[in-house]
Amino acid sequence: MAEAVKAKLPPREYEAIYIVRPDVDKETSERIAQRVAEVVSKNDGTLTLVENWGRRPLAYPVQHQKRGNYVYLNFLGDGALVAELERNFRLLDEVMRFQTVKLSDDPGDVVVDESRTKFEAIERVEGEEDDDLTLEQELGLVANPRAQARVEIDDDLDYDDDGDDL
Repeated sequence: MAEAVKAKLPPREYEAIYIVRPDVDKETSERIAQRVAEVVSKNDGTLTLVENWGRRPLAYPVQHQKRGNYVYLNFLGDGALVAELERNFRLLDEVMRFQTVKLSDDPGDVVVDESRTKFEAIERVEGEEDDDLTLEQELGLVANPRAQARVEIDDDLDYDDDGDDL
């Protein structure tokens, strides 16, 4: 039988963003980043950029969380690498969401700076205020600590029944 020979295609440029639960500690986030780097290297890919964007609010609640730790990746590889990377994201319980986008079919000459491919975990500061409101605060049952100062009604103005100035 004749064996099919795969032509070696040039790598494509991809970017991926994954969101980790906000309660994950530094060691766990570093373990996730290490696993991502291993998957990329085992599948003949090259990491070109890793950025930890930190803890940010989500557009809508995901898994009962209103915030998440965002991590941005830029890498060179093929479709099989993307499939394997997304499979690993699905297996990690700490990863709430992820998305991979192809940037270019021909990235040209890419210079990899090793200092830009190292993951730097951001530690949560003790006593850090959580911007999340409690259910009572969302419903207006208790005072919202972030509420703006209320506008005082000027007592010198007289109003008629429909609220217009006299």
